[in-house]
Amino acid sequence: MKLYQQLIIKRYIKSFLTIFLALTLFFLSVDVISGLDSLPKSANLKILYALNTFFYFFSYTFELSLLFAMISTAVSLIKENELVVIYSFGFSRREIIKPFLYSIFSLIFIYILLHNFSFFVNARQIANNILHYGKVSRYNNNLFLKSKNSYIYIGELNKFKKEGKDIEMFDVQDNKLTKIIKAESGEFKDDFWLLNNVTITKLPNLTDTISGKKLQKSYKKSLETLKNFKPAIMDSLYKGAEGLKIVDSIQAIYLLKDKGINTSAIKANLYKAVFFPFFSIFLSIILFTFLPIQRRGSNLTVLTTSFYFLVLISWGVLFLLTKITKSGALSPEFGIILPVIILGISSFIVYIKKLDSFR
Repeated sequence: MKLYQQLIIKRYIKSFLTIFLALTLFFLSVDVISGLDSLPKSANLKILYALNTFFYFFSYTFELSLLFAMISTAVSLIKENELVVIYSFGFSRREIIKPFLYSIFSLIFIYILLHNFSFFVNARQIANNILHYGKVSRYNNNLFLKSKNSYIYIGELNKFKKEGKDIEMFDVQDNKLTKIIKAESGEFKDDFWLLNNVTITKLPNLTDTISGKKLQKSYKKSLETLKNFKPAIMDSLYKGAEGLKIVDSIQAIYLLKDKGINTSAIKANLYKAVFFPFFSIFLSIILFTFLPIQRRGSNLTVLTTSFYFLVLISWGVLFLLTKITKSGALSPEFGIILPVIILGISSFIVYIKKLDSFR
C-alpha cells in the first residue's frame, strides 16, 4: 500500500470513529436522561440498557458517520495543503478517492456482519424490555399467526429461550375448521416445534355418515410440527418483522412466500441492512468530485456546510422511503433497492467521466 493511501485511510478511520461515537453517544445520553426515572434500580440492568440502546442507535448514525468522515477528512487534507502535494506527485483524483472507498466498503462489510448476531438485531427489544418490564427477556403474550391453511395461537412465547406455552393450531379446509391441536407447551429444537402433552381434535364433515359425525379426540405426549418456523420468525411477524438476523430473514422469506403471509416488512429490514448502507459509497464519489484541489479561491466553510446538508437530505429521503416500505405502502424493491441503484449508476457515470478529466 502506498504511503498516501495509508495516510488517507488512517485519517479517515480516526475521523469516522470520532464522529460515529460522538453522534451515537449524544443520542444515547439524550435517551438515557429522558428515561432515567423509568429504568430499574439495578446497576447491571442500567448498563445493559445503555449498551443495547447504543447498538440500536448504531443503525441511525452509521451511514451518516461514513459520509461525514469522508467530508471531514478530505477538507482537512485540503486545508493542510496535503491534497495538492499528493496531486503534485502525479496521482489522479480517481487514485486518491480509492482509499476512501476501500475504508467505507470495509466498514459496511463489518456493519452487515453485525446483523448476523442476535445481540445486535435484538438490541431494541432488549432495551424496551428493560425499560418497560425491568428484565432482559420476557414472554410475548397472545400471538396469533397464519400459516397457509393453519392458524396458530401461542399464549406465551419467549424467542430467546425458544419456548412457548398454551399453543393451539387450527387447520382450515375450504373455510371449514377441520382439526384443532392443543399443547401445554412447546420447544423449538432441530428445526421443528416439539409440542408437549398434545390433544388432537378432528371435527366431522357434514357430508359424513351418521356414524362418522363424531368428534375424534386423541392424545400424544409429544408432536413435531411447524418445520423451520423459528421463534424469532414468529416474534418478528407479530412485531412487524423486527429482530431477525440476515440468515433468519432470508429463511423467513423463503418459508413464508407460499403461505399467504406478506413478507414486505421482512424484506424491508433485510434490504435496509444489506443494501441501504451502500448509498454512502455512491454519494461519497459524487461529493468528492466537487471538492477543490486547494483551499485558495474556495470557501471551504460554505462548501462543507452544503455537503453536510446534502448528506442529511439524501439520508433523510432514503430513510423515509424505508419507513414507507415497512408500512407496506411501497414495494421494498422500489422503496430501497431502486433508489440505491439509481444513485449507484449516477456515481458510476461520475467516476468514469468526471474523475477521468482530472488525470
